[in-house]
Amino acid sequence: MKAIVVTSLLAFAQAYLKLDFEKSPKASSDLVKRDDEYVNVPLKNDGDLYLVQLAVGTPPQNITVQLDTGSSDLWFPSADNPFCKENKKYAPKGKDVQPLDDSGYPSASNQVPKSSRTLNCKKYGVFNSSESSTFKRNDSEFLLSYADMSFATGNWGSDVVSFNELNISNVNFALGSFANSSNGVLGVGLPDVESTYDGPYAGSRKNISDSHQYANFPITLKQNGVIDKIAYSLYLNSSKSKFGSVLFGAVDHNRYNGPLYTLPLANSLFQNFTDPFQLEITMNGLGLQGNDANITLYDKKSAALLDSGTTLTVVSKHIGDLIAAQVNGTIAGKDQCIRLPKCPSKKENKKLIFNFSGAEVAVDINQMMNKHKGKCYLQFAVHEDTSNDAIIFGDNFLRSVYLVYNLEDKEISIAPANFNSSLPENIEPIKSTVPSAIRAPQYYNTYSEHATATAVTGDIFAPEATMSMAPINKTNGSSNRTLNSSRFDLQKRVYSNQASLKNSSLIAFFLASLFALAL
Repeated sequence: MKAIVVTSLLAFAQAYLKLDFEKSPKASSDLVKRDDEYVNVPLKNDGDLYLVQLAVGTPPQNITVQLDTGSSDLWFPSADNPFCKENKKYAPKGKDVQPLDDSGYPSASNQVPKSSRTLNCKKYGVFNSSESSTFKRNDSEFLLSYADMSFATGNWGSDVVSFNELNISNVNFALGSFANSSNGVLGVGLPDVESTYDGPYAGSRKNISDSHQYANFPITLKQNGVIDKIAYSLYLNSSKSKFGSVLFGAVDHNRYNGPLYTLPLANSLFQNFTDPFQLEITMNGLGLQGNDANITLYDKKSAALLDSGTTLTVVSKHIGDLIAAQVNGTIAGKDQCIRLPKCPSKKENKKLIFNFSGAEVAVDINQMMNKHKGKCYLQFAVHEDTSNDAIIFGDNFLRSVYLVYNLEDKEISIAPANFNSSLPENIEPIKSTVPSAIRAPQYYNTYSEHATATAVTGDIFAPEATMSMAPINKTNGSSNRTLNSSRFDLQKRVYSNQASLKNSSLIAFFLASLFALAL
């Protein structure tokens, strides 16, 4: 864990909400799961957790939660969570520890032994509902389990959430009465992956007796008049920079370079579902650009999840092998990343080129590099699923781009990030469409079928790769694609007390749980 210095510049917002963080460089290679018309609220980086402090209830209780674009629920650990070391004194004696029920999760304090009560819950804060005069509890049960084996169970409720003098009423959240992770999560994804809703996960969440969607945090901001559009911009900045921001309901035009291209969300898992349900787009190709040559590594359409809750970029072994072959690397280490024979020189000027529906994003290869014990690793975590080339773009990629997540229109706008900009803020609220954004040249060339690994035959550097194309007429043919009988839990999330995605088997489980399909 590293030292954090947090800025706290506060003002008021009517059109948008700005969350700022100040960070210091990551020191470890381990994976761990960021007029006066706006309000600045501290969002900090803590070992690749992007954290925001919320003031919850009346009087306000300060709680720090992880910002996560890959999930959709806001939840806090409860003050009486028996996994907190502060509650170790209430642990049952060895002979009095009771077994778990068929759910596999504790539902009573006497089911949590003293040895499991180790979390430092004071670090991020807990919520004591009995001390808030404005807390409203309902009887709906809450259960989230993640692929890193962390979980939270409890009940739903609502209360006031404050950012200095801005009070947001009726914010829905879950209270984790039993949670084996020390920090909560601010999920800002689509309602389709809310834990209260079966949706695309039909039958996979046995705890849901009344499947429904609700107004999560981004939706509540609009309902309270804080923003005009259910959208937010994400700017993590470079790995060496101390500053970044998340901006709800607006765009900062001085934090990106070149055109801001808009792409539709991809609907990767279910042809029988009309709308996309998670924040993924289409990657149409991947290449390597250097002083001497441009090399196409991959030219097939793949679904790409843009997830701030994941540290590294996770790719299939097929794509990992293609990248490793071109950089003379080997897939190695506990994270199954690509180890290079020598660290690249800046003089080589190597860049990874990502093609998203005709919009190209160039990322300096050093931005995705990590040095550990004298060895350089290209931080693509490789999983063993050979049936799927879906990609998860984590923080090591996201910090190289400026992203606008438009949840209301189910689009994402992307541009290269303007690193370490000394320019003043140039913030424009999003009223309807994203200001200054234009559709990507191949906006309609989207991922729609289950991709299979095939040989590279095209050239993403050819003019055709970024050429505009007209809409494609689609048929309404049926699909026999269904979820695997094993189903899958809501994917991952990384917490400070968990060693997540630290080996290839867990990475494989993570991807399998996210994309498990039966052909």
